[in-house]
Amino acid sequence: MFDLKGYLKNIVRAIDVVKIDRAVLTVLTMLFVASSIALLIVNHPRRANSDFANRIATAATPSTNSVVAPYTARSHFDNVPFGSHSHWLQPWRAYLETVPAAKLLQGVGIQLDLHDRENPDLVLQMLATHGIQTARLEIGWNNLSYDRQTLQNDRLQAILTACKRWKVRPLILLNANQGIPTPTQFFERTIAVTAPAGSRQIQLNDTSGLTIGNSGFNNLTDDGWAAEALITAIDGKTVSLSKPLPKAIAAGSSVKMATLRYRPFAKPGSADYRQTIAGWQHYVGTVANFGAKALGTTQSNDKGFDMEIWNELTFGSKFLSINNYYRPVLAAFDEDSIWQNLVTATADYAVAHPQQFAGVKFSDGFANTIPWPAASTQPVRISAISKHPYANRKNFPQDEQHGQKLDAFGKPTNFIPTYSALFPEYYATALQTETLLRDAAPFTNDIQGVRHGRYARQVKGRVVPTDVWITETGIAPQEHGIADRSQALALKAKTTARYYTFYPNKGVTKLYLYSAASGDLGLGIMQDNFLEYASSHSVYPKDDRPYVSPALQITSQIVRQMKQNLDPALTQARQLQLDSIRDPHNQIQFGGDGTAAHPQLYNRDVFAFLPYQVNSHRFVVPYYVMTRDVTKNLPPAKFAIQISKLKAQGATVSVYDPLHDRTLPVSIDRRGRDFLSLTLSATDYPYLLIIQER
Repeated sequence: MFDLKGYLKNIVRAIDVVKIDRAVLTVLTMLFVASSIALLIVNHPRRANSDFANRIATAATPSTNSVVAPYTARSHFDNVPFGSHSHWLQPWRAYLETVPAAKLLQGVGIQLDLHDRENPDLVLQMLATHGIQTARLEIGWNNLSYDRQTLQNDRLQAILTACKRWKVRPLILLNANQGIPTPTQFFERTIAVTAPAGSRQIQLNDTSGLTIGNSGFNNLTDDGWAAEALITAIDGKTVSLSKPLPKAIAAGSSVKMATLRYRPFAKPGSADYRQTIAGWQHYVGTVANFGAKALGTTQSNDKGFDMEIWNELTFGSKFLSINNYYRPVLAAFDEDSIWQNLVTATADYAVAHPQQFAGVKFSDGFANTIPWPAASTQPVRISAISKHPYANRKNFPQDEQHGQKLDAFGKPTNFIPTYSALFPEYYATALQTETLLRDAAPFTNDIQGVRHGRYARQVKGRVVPTDVWITETGIAPQEHGIADRSQALALKAKTTARYYTFYPNKGVTKLYLYSAASGDLGLGIMQDNFLEYASSHSVYPKDDRPYVSPALQITSQIVRQMKQNLDPALTQARQLQLDSIRDPHNQIQFGGDGTAAHPQLYNRDVFAFLPYQVNSHRFVVPYYVMTRDVTKNLPPAKFAIQISKLKAQGATVSVYDPLHDRTLPVSIDRRGRDFLSLTLSATDYPYLLIIQER
């Protein structure tokens, strides 16, 4: 609801600075209200009663007269129920929080996708030097030996040792990709007699060493699927298959086969299921021991790493159900139940071995690509749920999502604006129903009867917060038509700064960009020339500037400002408030149809204001225009903002550009006891507003 009382209070604050007589103030206020009503009646004579009432009742209305006030309104979220979407409502403006800067610093992360040639010590030094505090590393189940089920991997140990040296906290991804899901033996056999398509029996030259139920034929329909068709019986040199052959295999052909140490996850409660779950738990414990030994934390109360359970359901996840290996299916059961069961089994194992997992936080990775896992359904030992919000280009109206479309008032509509969207914050908007803020927001909401939100979990009547981690995300320039290296690096600097400042301010506590080494034109955050250097040198360069990507440069500058006079013990920040935004230019992101229900989306409507508190008297506020297409650069433009709930008397302000390492102009237009009115410039990547209280 529009806070008329609060809006008038802001006027009182501003006028109070010049000490106008209270009686005059009362008259001016009454005149202001009357004139505002009259102006609305003149502009909308046929809807004077109903439209004005709607505007007062709905805070998330289109901005008029170059002003956005109030900036924060719950209706931006509440008016977009699950299953609907809107181009105008902005769920990220449903709440504004000031976050301790230490939280941002601890969560600046990256995916380690190193090749065998790079020196991991040099790579981790480069990352740590420029602000990276945590790194994600997959140690899949297949890394365990087949017979002894132990883990010995010199490359993984070298990477973890480098993490230890440069104080980068590893996030270990636990995964069982169908290509090599468990400890696996690979081998080949020769087809003795041509097997026609559809056959369920094959004659081999040799059946020795095969295991019924665990051995099978690889890559029949998918190039990355071990033991896709399992052997169900052996009669001499003839084997029976769990599913018919999708294509003929000629006599004399060599076929690739594998024996899985464990069967795919079967019906809960079955012997196969219990055995595979026990194998998974052994794997989790083995990886934990390996990580602690490499990090030197075996006897520590904090093992120095965290764990994520599963990667994505979008690929490589056939092993999660045994029915994927059988035609017809082997057993009728809820195959999706493994999403919760495997998380619970991992949590149970950690609870049963408290010292082995001391200080280790777990995240539910099944939530990475689906909206159903929720805080309220997580076992207590699980600290977070993960997300992979990759932003792909959308061209509207042709890419409009199915479902209920809502206008600027949250009412059903058929109007779709015309524009192109490619931007990091896509999953914090209402452009599709699966906004990640349903889980990151500080208020509880409902999806099909399940409670979501970071405070939705209760244990014995006590709220147990659940974090949200973004464990993969990024925008690859070459996927969007950018073939010039300098343009690609510049684009990634912009998006990196937006990722690292926006999401941690909206409830995400760890954010891992994908990735470290995916190329200058791709998703890589490190430059190719440094990766080449790290492949042929053992000593870090004395001058690393030629090797530092713009993305790492801007990250380093943001981190530097957040660290200045940092109070790491500050856990409860003082909440600032953005009262209003005004601009003289009316620049837009897309056009409307001239109605209040379908207005233009102004730049001021998507002005991101992201406050962080560094210590008791210092705030660093990244701010920018959340442009809908990051491939198009936005020239800086002026905005007037009013910030309240701070100690304004004697406070100084400055604006810093972390991309170009320069100070920018900012003016204090008005000052009260607890508010500042400022004029400053903004563009499409974060400038840092630095407020130093007296």
